Formats: sequence, C-alpha cells, structure tokens
Amino acid sequence: MAAALSLGACGGSGGETTQPGTTDAPPQQEQAAPANSLEAFIQDVQADFSSTSKKLLDEQEKLFAEVGETYEDYLASVDKIQQWYDLAVSETEALGARAVESGREYYKLVVDSVDVTDDRELDKATEEYYDSVYEDAFEDYYDEIYEDAFDEMYDAYYDGVIQDAYDVTPYDEWSEAHSDAYDAWSDARSDVYDAWSDTRSDVYSDYSDVRSAFYSNDFDVEGVFAPVQVVENGGTVESAESAAGDAEPAAADSSDASGVDPEFKAMMDGYESFFNEYVEFIKAYGENPTSTELIAQYSNLMAQYTESMGTMSEVDTSDLSPADAAYYAEVTARIYENLAEVA
Repeated sequence: MAAALSLGACGGSGGETTQPGTTDAPPQQEQAAPANSLEAFIQDVQADFSSTSKKLLDEQEKLFAEVGETYEDYLASVDKIQQWYDLAVSETEALGARAVESGREYYKLVVDSVDVTDDRELDKATEEYYDSVYEDAFEDYYDEIYEDAFDEMYDAYYDGVIQDAYDVTPYDEWSEAHSDAYDAWSDARSDVYDAWSDTRSDVYSDYSDVRSAFYSNDFDVEGVFAPVQVVENGGTVESAESAAGDAEPAAADSSDASGVDPEFKAMMDGYESFFNEYVEFIKAYGENPTSTELIAQYSNLMAQYTESMGTMSEVDTSDLSPADAAYYAEVTARIYENLAEVA
C-alpha cells in the first residue's frame, strides 16, 4: 500500500503522466480585478487627504513652537509664517490635482471590476468615489485646514501676539504689522479655498461626465477625458468634432465639461467667493469691533452684501438648464451653510 501511494504521488507530479479518465486542465482565463480593489483604491485616496492634512497640521505645530508667543518673536518669524501659508496653498493644489487624476483612474477600474450590464452595481460603484471623495474627503479637509488650521493662525498672530502689542507699540508700526498679518492670512486662505473649490468642481464634472457616458453605454473612460483635438482646415483651426461634421458645435462650446454654462458658473463662483470673504470679515469684526481698518471696510462690504443677496435671489431657477440648476443648488447650499456661522 505504501509503495502504491508513493508511485501515485510520483506519477501525479510528472509533466507527461496523466491519471486515467482525466484531461489536461484548460488554460487559466485572466481574472477581472476583484470588486474590493475599488474599496482599497478609495481608501488610498482618503489616506492621501488625511496625510496631507496631517502634514500641514504637524508643520503648523512646529511653527507655533519655533515662533514663540511674543510680538518680537513674531516680527522675527514673519518669513516662517509665510512659508507655512505657501505650503498650505501648494499642498492643497497638489492634493486636488491628485484627486482629479485618481478619480479618472478609479472610473477605469470600475469598468474593469464590475459587470457593466448591471446598472445597479455600476451606479453603486460609480457613486462611491463621489460620496467618499467629493462629499467626505474634500469636506473633512475643508474643515481641518481651511476652517480650523487657518483659524488657529488668525488667533495666534493677527488676533493674538499682534493684538496684544497694541498698547506697547507705536501705532504706525503696530498698524502696519497688523494689516500685513491680515493680508497674508487672508490671501493664503483665499488661495487655499480656490484650489479646494476648483479641483472639487473638477471631480464633480468628471463624475457627471462619466455617469452620462455610462448611461449611454460608453465605457471608454479614456475617451471621455481625452482632450479635444484641433485640425487645420483651409487655413482655419477648428475642433475635430466640427471637422467631422458635428451638427451642434456651438452648443458644445457654450458649456464646460459638466454641462454648466461658463458664464453662469463664473457668476456663481463670484458670489461664493464674495460671501466667503464676507463671513471672514464678520468673524474678524466680531472679535475686534474697534479695529479702524475693519470699520473702514464695513459700510462698503455691507453694501456689496445687500447687492449680492438681491442679485442672487433674482435668478429664475425655472429657466436654468438641469446642469446649471444643479450647480446653483450646490453653490447656494454652501453659501447659506457658511452664512449660518455668523448668523
């Protein structure tokens, strides 16, 4: 019996011997990427947001320790503070660009990972990036950096050591330092918001484009994001679509990739930018109502506020395209959420 078992084992390991009644196994087919790889991909993107936020917060802690807590320490460290502001802007820009690129890679992975004929599974997988990144990761980063970290900088310097030096510093010197600190803080914070908002909008546009393509059974993700090529035609330059006889080139040119009219988007982005500035001003004014600089700005800003609220309320949403209406709802929701902080 032992000999038979030994012989059978040897025969099973040989390259040319087969057992009676068996056939060679068919060649292995290439397996589709497992569905859980989508989850792992999104976790990596979320980790990128978390690590970028942590990097900025860690650098901020180092800055606070290095600068110290006196007015003289602050004056000697203005360049270091500006370096943190610059880092916050550059890291936010780079993070947003990575999020856009990751989204496009994710949608390719969706096509490779799920049954594209199963509408429910396809929708679920596609929406996961929107929910986890556009909604959650971007919002968390906004809260941690744009809100909390910049509030810490404001409290530490503009409303902290500089404000404390008011009674012991010549007014002209103090006023210049106070104003410069606010400008540096405000400019950097606005740049961070612009980088955050622009790339977040790009993520939304990509999501919208992919959803539309998938709905039309177009699963060529690279084609969805391919840049429009131009060709020479009789000495003029026109889009490849026009050269091919596209019947509606003008309509295609009148909106951006998400379908939102560029002029309407610019108008709404302008409103949002103003209201962000307004909220920051009201916060600063509430904390320092005797500031001559803020008092001088108050009347003009309130007039702009009244005008902007009136103009925005006059938008007739019933006349908007679906894409414009969706963008209007998205922006106004953020505006009112922001205004609620100073209501």
